Formats: sequence, C-alpha cells, structure tokens
Amino acid sequence: MIQSEVRKLIEELTKLPGVSLKLAHKIAYSVLNDSSLKSVFNNIATIVDNIEICSRCGFFKAKETDCLNCREKTDEICVVATYSDMSAIERSGCFKGSYHILGGLIAPLENILPEDLLVDQLKKRVEQSQNTEVLLALPFSIEGDATVLYIQDVLEGLNIKLSRIARGLPAGAALDVLDRRTVLEALQGKSYID
Repeated sequence: MIQSEVRKLIEELTKLPGVSLKLAHKIAYSVLNDSSLKSVFNNIATIVDNIEICSRCGFFKAKETDCLNCREKTDEICVVATYSDMSAIERSGCFKGSYHILGGLIAPLENILPEDLLVDQLKKRVEQSQNTEVLLALPFSIEGDATVLYIQDVLEGLNIKLSRIARGLPAGAALDVLDRRTVLEALQGKSYID
C-alpha cells in the first residue's frame, strides 16, 4: 500500500504535461530511492521561482531584469500563441525578429477570452515602433482564425504590415509538433492581410 505522502507526490507529478500515472510512479520512486535526484527538484523550484512572464511580450525573463526579447529592437514581430510555438519557429532558424507570445488563443468554450491574451500589449509594442511588420504565426483552426480576426481589428489603422504564415500547415496542427521543414515552408509562404 502506498503511503499518503508518496501518493501526494505521484498526484503532483501527474499534473505535469505529458506525465502519465505510470511515469509519475517511476519518477517518484526514482527520486525517493536516489538522494542525488532530490536536489534536482530543489534546483527546479529555485529556477522557477526566479522566472516570470514579461507583461509586455509574454516571454520568460528573470525577475528584476529586462526582458531580452523586448530589448531587441526589430522591425518584425512574430505573434505566437505559446512558448512552444515560438520554440518551433526558433528551431527552423528562418525568423530573426522578436516574438510576442499571446498566452493562448481565443476559445470561449474554454473560457479564454480576448482580454485574457496579451493583445493590448502587442498594440502598444507596435505603436512604439515604426514601419513594423507583424507576422501572425497562429494555427489554422477556429480558435486561431478568431484570434487573427481580433488582432486585425485591434491593429487596424496602425502603420504596419500585417502578415500570416502560409496555409501549408495542416489544419488544426500545433506548431510545436511540426518538423523543421514544414515550419520553414509556412514562414516562407506567408501572405499579407489587407
């Protein structure tokens, strides 16, 4: 019979993305049996406590420091839904501007509304720049299309070029699961939005 503290540890581990109950058991037993692994959890907690989300662009930054992404002066901003999407584009190596991470997509059924995303912050960033191109690297799904339409409305009237990655991506696909070539072709085939 599993003791309550071990059970709590396993339950906490299953809350992590991609960690099944079986994997949570394996991790828990490994950590409890190997004292050197306990320091890994302490290190993770220390690192996580020192990181926060930039309120201006949604990127991760160390507390009490300037955001590296915001510090980059660029005339191109790539808008993505999540950090995973940004990582997929970074792996392609074909985008050299800065990023704006919305923190999700408009999804009313999941209680994610426009005000829950960093769209107003995107508008402020664009207003502070001149001749900026905003590349919308959002998925071709109902939620992605709704978010694109909302961003278009918010940015209307500003002196910017607004583009969206090409539809070469499979409908409903998330950027973080696509191979480098697919992401590269989508970025190269971007189209401008009137």
